[in-house]
Amino acid sequence: MIKRQQEQDRDGILGTLMRYGRGKVAYPEGDAGKPYVPPSRKNRKSFTTWQDETALKELRDMAHETGRSQQDLVAEALNLLFVKHRKRAVAT
Repeated sequence: MIKRQQEQDRDGILGTLMRYGRGKVAYPEGDAGKPYVPPSRKNRKSFTTWQDETALKELRDMAHETGRSQQDLVAEALNLLFVKHRKRAVAT
């Protein structure tokens, strides 16, 4: 009896939430079928790297101390690496 009541309560809540949609973002005109990409991420790719925990703590601390994002600090580090190896500084 209690289980049936819980199922009815859940169905009622889900029915109410479904009226609001599933939270999908509408595609801009002409881009149907392509996943939505925020403008801030256009022409960008992500990559993952494994680093020592102390190095990541230093990065977090430096970001906090300087008021800059970790992403900005990593881009600066990449540019320094590129210049060291006589490549163009292209990271933003």
